[in-house]
Amino acid sequence: KLYSKGIDKVEFYIQTNPGEEMGPLAKIASGGELSRIMLALKTIFSQKMGVTSIIFDEVDTGVSGRVAQAIAEKISQISNNSQVLCITHLPQVAAIADNHYYISKSVNDGRT
Repeated sequence: KLYSKGIDKVEFYIQTNPGEEMGPLAKIASGGELSRIMLALKTIFSQKMGVTSIIFDEVDTGVSGRVAQAIAEKISQISNNSQVLCITHLPQVAAIADNHYYISKSVNDGRT
């Protein structure tokens, strides 16, 4: 069967908790779990493929506290070998950055 983006269709199955059934990533994982899975995949790809720049767009969505700190530390580790651009709303993640850029959105004539 031909799909909109090619002939192959890939679906990831995961088990996020002991005793639970495996299921499709899109149906099983919470927002925080998806964020951590994406961080793990980008970390692996950056190491294996020699990626020099990585963009994380709110990879810390749905997390807080110790998990947010762990994500910040992982991003810091990645930045030792790659340039990282990270969009975040969490102070733990922003605090690890060497440089900060403030970007704001404004409304003009009822549109952003």
